[in-house]
Amino acid sequence: MSLVNLTPTTVFTGFLGSGKTTIISSLIQELIDSGLKPAYIKNEIGETDIDAELFRGKNFIAQELLNGCICCTLVGPFFSAIDEIIATIKPDRIIIESAGTADPASLALMVEQHPKLLRDGVIGVIDVLNFTGYGNLSGVAQQQAKLTDLLIFNKIEQVSLEQKKKIVGYVRELNQYSPIIEAPAGKVSSELIFGLDTAQTQRLLEDTGRSNHEHDHSEHAHQDGIDAFTFATEQLLDKKELQKTLSTLPNNIFRVKGYARFSDGTSQLVNGVYKRIEYFQPEKEQKILSTKLVFIGYHTAETQSQVLALLNNQNHQNLD
Repeated sequence: MSLVNLTPTTVFTGFLGSGKTTIISSLIQELIDSGLKPAYIKNEIGETDIDAELFRGKNFIAQELLNGCICCTLVGPFFSAIDEIIATIKPDRIIIESAGTADPASLALMVEQHPKLLRDGVIGVIDVLNFTGYGNLSGVAQQQAKLTDLLIFNKIEQVSLEQKKKIVGYVRELNQYSPIIEAPAGKVSSELIFGLDTAQTQRLLEDTGRSNHEHDHSEHAHQDGIDAFTFATEQLLDKKELQKTLSTLPNNIFRVKGYARFSDGTSQLVNGVYKRIEYFQPEKEQKILSTKLVFIGYHTAETQSQVLALLNNQNHQNLD
């Protein structure tokens, strides 16, 4: 198959809560407004993918790959999803959002190995608001900074120039070559993202001895201890009580996202990174008929019962 017939494919990596989905959503809308037909594949830890659910009904296809990592346990489903998408909708471009624990080297190789795809860049997203360096993060997080064609600083409008300089210093300790761009309010031009020269990633793949996929990726997310659980209910919640619960989550839970229906008759999207909880109005086509929240963190089984008890207790109070 000639390069002309290959579908350009861009991979987005970044640690959990970095804001990949927000940036991708804006890029997808820009592609649609330009008359193109994008496809979106989302890999998520846990049994539910909130983002793919909310994207359905828009003018593009959204496919989720759940409860595993596409660079190890979900290789087969990934190839099958690609084949189905290309056969059914013939997209102009495919965007892959990897799980926060995915190894970018493996993802790049997977795209290269698919006979119908053209790898068009590996993009790394960094949350500059919450980032404090790589010292306490896993090796995968470090690889996400090293093995990338382009780095995006997200939430840039919420930090000082001094903080931004610190983040640049952290990144340059690992990666002296990849360009850094900013995404104020989660927005960046598609002209800066698509059509990248991927020689940088290829060189780094070769330098780290990964070009033959010699290392073992199996279960790396579980080795890092990152997992998830879901809370779902048809009952209406009290927003103040929910906020109280979410703002006092155990320290091992650093990510919560989903949507909620409240007793005042409103429905909102919920997005939390560490202790910072934000609420957003859903778009008109996003029909929220229940509450579903996904909690992600380290060894969440240790505190899952505690969190679910607080949320279920809130349910019972609302029913009284």
